[in-house]
Amino acid sequence: MSNHTPPPAPPAPGPQQPPPPAQPSQKRRLRPGYLAALASLAVALVMVVVVAAVGTRIGHPEPDFAVDVTGGGLIEVEVEEGDPLGEMVLITADHDGTCIQGAPESGLETGRFIGGGLDVYGPDEMVARSVFLLDEPGTHVFECGEEVEGGLAPAATTVDAAETRQQIWAVTALGVPTVAVLLAAGLALGTFLRSRKENAPGPPPPGKPRP
Repeated sequence: MSNHTPPPAPPAPGPQQPPPPAQPSQKRRLRPGYLAALASLAVALVMVVVVAAVGTRIGHPEPDFAVDVTGGGLIEVEVEEGDPLGEMVLITADHDGTCIQGAPESGLETGRFIGGGLDVYGPDEMVARSVFLLDEPGTHVFECGEEVEGGLAPAATTVDAAETRQQIWAVTALGVPTVAVLLAAGLALGTFLRSRKENAPGPPPPGKPRP
């Protein structure tokens, strides 16, 4: 009769380690690049709203009148020898009435009409009407209607300056939103590519050499 040795008893299990505490979930914060892109888009949107509200009819400073023609009648303007006044523009509060120029030698002239109402001047939104040339020395007489309210101002500092200001406004109104949108697209794309590169898995560990 053979004696069978009972198998050894399995070792008693040691104390179980408690599971590691769950890490609190971290909220993903928006990257600064995306925030900058959103800010650029906001600037573009504000400019679009301003352009839509203002349009091409922007206000210009109130002109500095060299001759006041309010109330109409006969207005005399003296031009000294060697000191021509150049082009003078008639600017009035509305389109009622007009002025006729009586030059020393060339007779009556109505002036070169430049109206259109795209440019307004001063808080009363006055408009440019006609341009008169005051180069000849002597007395220039203007006959204006009683309903005329405004005056004559140098064209170079009013109409020409308004056209330059209008061009600058147009370039700004179109350029700023375009640059802002392109900048936002560039920032968003760069941030996306950087985030994708950072989150990409690393290279696998090298395999163990065979024995």
